[in-house]
Amino acid sequence: VKSVFVDGLPPHWDEDRVKEQLKSYGEIERVVLARNMPTAKRKDFGFVNFTAHEAAVACANGLNNSELSDGKIK
Repeated sequence: VKSVFVDGLPPHWDEDRVKEQLKSYGEIERVVLARNMPTAKRKDFGFVNFTAHEAAVACANGLNNSELSDGKIK
């Protein structure tokens, strides 16, 4: 597994901000943030794909029930 589900992201964060905040866990291939299709407004969750399984595990363990900026991560 190389993908991490991240819930509770601040609404003003974009893909670049998420990548910047989580790059300390390892190299990131892609960040996909959920959007409401009709409005294109971003939802508060997304997926972060790492290049290595170990980085994904480290991220999941590091973020579990923690806070980034002004959002509580689940």
